[in-house]
Amino acid sequence: MSTIHFIGIGAPKCGTTWLSAQLEAHPQIGFAPAKEVYYFADTIARRMAGKELNCFERGASWYHAQFPAPSDPSMRRGEFCPSYLYSPEAATRMSVYRKDLKILVCLRPPVDMIYSWYWYNRNSVVAQLPPTFGAAMENPLVRDLGCYAQHLKPFLAQFPPENILVIDFAAIRRSPDLVRQSTYEFLGVTPDFVPVLEMEGQNAARRPRFGWLQAAAQRLHAGLSRMPGTAQLLKSPAVAESLQRVYHRFNSRAQKYAPLTAAEKSHWEQYYAADQSELAGLLKNLRVIN
Repeated sequence: MSTIHFIGIGAPKCGTTWLSAQLEAHPQIGFAPAKEVYYFADTIARRMAGKELNCFERGASWYHAQFPAPSDPSMRRGEFCPSYLYSPEAATRMSVYRKDLKILVCLRPPVDMIYSWYWYNRNSVVAQLPPTFGAAMENPLVRDLGCYAQHLKPFLAQFPPENILVIDFAAIRRSPDLVRQSTYEFLGVTPDFVPVLEMEGQNAARRPRFGWLQAAAQRLHAGLSRMPGTAQLLKSPAVAESLQRVYHRFNSRAQKYAPLTAAEKSHWEQYYAADQSELAGLLKNLRVIN
């Protein structure tokens, strides 16, 4: 059976775009062209807005069609979808799909991650984020993005430790060659391959060029989502991705945002302290690149 060998499950804003580029460039890896297929679970933003694509209902044949056809038996195919980390249902679905999946996890300090995620997703059509980070953190779906231990445990219950590789974001910045080689080794492909890439693999924070255009796009998307024929079309991952790309081309620009105040950062670090302590215990049983 045509199958998938590895899946990256998260977390967002932790170097997953850079790592995905390294995976896609390897000649022995058939990486999903869209990077994130959202088969086992939907996007965080769509779950927040109640506008899921429900790709899992399309079945394994549809899922396999989202990847390059295997050129030889040694090819390893996979994707990197940070939304999976936040779905216990995804962990179960992945285990049922294949017990020996290789799982990649990228992590960074939770406050840094979630603050970066907030600014990157502020210019969104599907889900409206509050105008301040503090207001966004009142939503438990946003706040719990940083509870890594809580979200990682369902995957540890479904997959053996040797099938999970954890990569610290700091290691990507400090020793990218080591991270790339170690990941290739973990996946069972030639480890000394060095890709030639033009991009750095970083997704900058975005802001809308025109607030009125963002509001209009949100109203239009909401209206079209209620129309039976059009709603079905919008549930196509390819269509959704294309529309998002077009929107950001016309109404997005990179934005540098101010760091959190020391007091606010300290507050949220204390909030995540217990989960971070539990995470440290979990990681003792896993292979970690840090």
